[in-house]
Order: sequence, then C-alpha cells, then structure tokens
Amino acid sequence: MAEKTFETNQIVSEMQNEMGIIGPKTKITGNITTNGHVNVKGSINGNIDAKGNVIVSGSVKGSIKCDNLLIECGNMTAEIEAKNLVSVKDAVVFNGTIHCKDITVTGTINGDIIASGKVGLSSTAVVKGNIKAAAMGMEIGAKIEGNIAIS
Repeated sequence: MAEKTFETNQIVSEMQNEMGIIGPKTKITGNITTNGHVNVKGSINGNIDAKGNVIVSGSVKGSIKCDNLLIECGNMTAEIEAKNLVSVKDAVVFNGTIHCKDITVTGTINGDIIASGKVGLSSTAVVKGNIKAAAMGMEIGAKIEGNIAIS
C-alpha cells in the first residue's frame, strides 16, 4: 500500500468541510476540543485537541493534538502531537517539542523533533534541538544544533 502524504494545498482543501476559524483579533484563554478542523488566525493560550487538521497563522501557547498541522507564520510556543504531517513554514519561529509521523521544515524550530517517519529540512530550515526519525533529508544550507538519530 502506498504511503499517504499531504501537501499544504491538500491540508487546506480537506479543511473546507467542518472548520472552526479563530479570527485575527480573537484571543482565547482555555482549551479547544473538536471533531473537526481548526484555523487559528488569532491567539490561543490553552490546548487544542482536534480530530482533524489544524492551521496556525496566529499564536498558540499550549499543546496541539491533531491529524495534520500547518504552521504558516508567527512565533509559537507549544507541544505538538500530530498523527501525520507537520509543516513549519519559513516565517515561523516554533518553540517546543514536535511528535509526528512526517515533518517538513523551512522555518526555525527551537526544540526536539521526534518523527516516526521522515524529516525534511529545506535550505532555510534551522533546528536547535535533537532530531529522531526513521529517515531524513536536508538541503545544503539547513542548520542543526543538536543530535540526529536515524533508526
């Protein structure tokens, strides 16, 4: 069986059905639990537990549990547990630990990455933490300050 991977546009298109949007000027203190998807454009000081996908272009201070996660921009402090793909874009400074299946990074991560599948680092990626994965690929120019364990 072929492995299912998600591109950014696939994550966004899948979210068109059941999606809660936290608007740009909205601030939430507390936890969000949903069976659907969440698009965070505002700020959340609390945890997100979504059965679907999460897109963050605002800020989250807490933990995020979801299927797929796209972090588009901003400075974020969280603990991530994603069942599948995490994508950290180049306008992102992420602080915390990320547990996932696969991850692509073009931004900055200050913390550890634990991936049961693949880690992909672009030439603009910066990781200040340890990486543990089944496989890893990186472009020339990617920066890592930490240990790498491929198993």
